[in-house]
Amino acid sequence: MKIKLLSAAVGSASAIVISSAQAGMYINDLGTGETLIFPFYSAENGNNTLVNVANASDGHKAVKVRIIEAQNSQEVLDYNLYLSPEDHFSFAITATEEGGAKMVTSDKSCTSPAIPENGEVFRTLKFDSDENNDISRTKVGYIEIIEMGQLDPNADPVIDEAGLANGTAINAAAAITHDANGVPADCGIINKAWSSDGVWTSESKTTNLTGDSEFLADWAGGGLYGYATVINVPQGAAFGYDAIAIADHVAEGGTGSDMHYLPGDIRPNFTDPAMDTAAIVSVNGKAVTLDFAGDYPSSAVERIQAMNALIMKTEVHNDYVTDPEIAATTDWLFNFPTKAFHVNGTEPIQPFSKLWSGKSACEPTSLRSLDREESTPPPPPAPDASGPDFSPAPPTPPGPAPTNNDLPLCYEATIVQFAAESAAETSQVAVGIAAFLEADDGWATVSFAPGAIDSTLDKCDIDGDKTTDTDAKDPCTRTIDAGDGQLVGLPVVGFAVQKYVNGNAGGAGVLANYAIATAHKACRVGTGTVANEC
Repeated sequence: MKIKLLSAAVGSASAIVISSAQAGMYINDLGTGETLIFPFYSAENGNNTLVNVANASDGHKAVKVRIIEAQNSQEVLDYNLYLSPEDHFSFAITATEEGGAKMVTSDKSCTSPAIPENGEVFRTLKFDSDENNDISRTKVGYIEIIEMGQLDPNADPVIDEAGLANGTAINAAAAITHDANGVPADCGIINKAWSSDGVWTSESKTTNLTGDSEFLADWAGGGLYGYATVINVPQGAAFGYDAIAIADHVAEGGTGSDMHYLPGDIRPNFTDPAMDTAAIVSVNGKAVTLDFAGDYPSSAVERIQAMNALIMKTEVHNDYVTDPEIAATTDWLFNFPTKAFHVNGTEPIQPFSKLWSGKSACEPTSLRSLDREESTPPPPPAPDASGPDFSPAPPTPPGPAPTNNDLPLCYEATIVQFAAESAAETSQVAVGIAAFLEADDGWATVSFAPGAIDSTLDKCDIDGDKTTDTDAKDPCTRTIDAGDGQLVGLPVVGFAVQKYVNGNAGGAGVLANYAIATAHKACRVGTGTVANEC
């Protein structure tokens, strides 16, 4: 692996070059980028999720919106979104009468296909063969928004066939641009281009599309930001969070249409050939660029490992509150947005250790909690034969009973529930840990380091049969190679949700429920050229 250090000195030439030279992808703490990850949506138990994405740039953008279920990161709905400069798009995810979920929007921005007035129901096609293939699985998940390309506002019209025939043609950038009434000029031009006899559909994606002349010659991405709000109207509570923004996700030399795929295609994703194989990460306050090109058997794995490096964490810290006097509840969300690329083949790819079984892919972790007076509660008693310590457990416990402080995280997105009830009103991907907390309020650490996992789980051998389990032949090294060293942990994002009820609020009909979301704090262990310690 090639590795180089970028000076962190203010005003230095190398520091200025980071974005313009596209030295590698990085998480932009300023909140804008080419790729946005929304770690959580829910339409369970009265929840609705409101999603917002904005184009803060002066570019005309083609964007993939991918809505993904929580258990194994399978798409439930993808579509193309076309944003004009300073455009804003919003939609809601809500439950259906049939027990699933759907998206609805009244936004006028162009999509392909066009979103029906009554919304579009989420689909189970990608997980129909799983043991758990119920439509309710679509109610919880997360969202990826990936910039696919940039339209050229100065291009000669090519795809407006009707306009070309009568001399009134406009280009695609003009077609998606809003007028004074907030309505795009003609979204039909975009959807016509993707129809069975359209300009974009008629050519192979492996060659230049006829309509490519309406895109910029060189990639000019970035400037997207987003946020979401999970609202529960019956309970009168809501919490919001910002999307994670990844900048310079596309490698240097990309064209303005490099990742522009058919709306019915689940591409682009994090393995797309246009994606970068290099990542910029922070090591002891210095920006370090790690280039994974040539270090893995496939370019797809190289790109995923670059993504992993961005979000690799060894320990995660946050607060919890379960005080019964204010009916407090706390959930922690753990989302592994790259996990599906590691666990759905013939053997797991590090840093993950278990294959998807059709109902789970459990990774053990270690939980340590403290109260607010710097004390560690004594460990709970070992479980007896009647069942696990964790309660409530996932719907079908996929492994042996957890013991001591070992905490299995079994899904792409898992809710760790600290109280008897869920703060996020989510149950199907939840694992309860109330039995481990002898203090009502405090803070906790969840560690992904192999050495922190209790020996009762035999490191990552959580099904108790390592000798015959082919997907655990290299249990839990939890590392990715990085230069002359390694990063230790798992690639995870997420946040904590706390909800309170004010029982002293007076007045008939007064709602006294409050909720907040706080981002996880973390540390990361590295060795060699990326040496760091928690």
